[in-house]
Amino acid sequence: MDRRALLTALLVAGAVGLSACSDSPSQAKEPTPAALLATAKQKLDATTGVSFTLASAAVPKGVNGVSAAKGIGVVNPAPAFKGTVNATVSGVTGTVDVIAVDKDVYMKLFTPEYNKVDPAVFGAPNPAQLFNKSSGISTLLPATTALVRGDRAREGNDVLKTVRGKVPGDRIAALFVFGDKSGVFDVTYGLDEKTGQLRKATMTGPFFPGATSTYTLLLTGYGNPATITKP
Repeated sequence: MDRRALLTALLVAGAVGLSACSDSPSQAKEPTPAALLATAKQKLDATTGVSFTLASAAVPKGVNGVSAAKGIGVVNPAPAFKGTVNATVSGVTGTVDVIAVDKDVYMKLFTPEYNKVDPAVFGAPNPAQLFNKSSGISTLLPATTALVRGDRAREGNDVLKTVRGKVPGDRIAALFVFGDKSGVFDVTYGLDEKTGQLRKATMTGPFFPGATSTYTLLLTGYGNPATITKP
């Protein structure tokens, strides 16, 4: 083989090798942020239930509203919640036991028994509706705009992919009952690297007049088979 033929053969071999490398699984293109959120919504909408924790930061003192919550949320077959809610009403802060099944909410308000209440009176959402596939947490995902892929982050023993974006205030207010409907909220989602599940959502913005507050929710234990009934 002459020099020219040898050079041509080497160039062809190199091109084939590069093509093979670019098509290897390890070099596969990452899903877009929108695709990651779409998968996370499907995962949450399809589960039976999850363990749920809500925490807050920089909430003005004395304002009516929820500052924390913890419990089990049921997504399928119908939205429900059982746990505790920390709220402030007329300057008084306390933690109450709550059971919510679809549109009915029951609280232990300084009594050993549960009493049916309207949570909006306390500036609080119906916690069962946070797990409603048509209007709950999962609906924030497709409503998020200006999506940007963030760095990976660790949550306990798990590694999360992060996606940052913005959510219009009317969607936040519809979910939480409080929040500036005309405002814009910054949100960061943490998605389990292995399963694609939504594990964390941090929302920052004008939840209360004259302040910028942050609410962080954590979702774990997907597939929880909890059955929650009215008391």
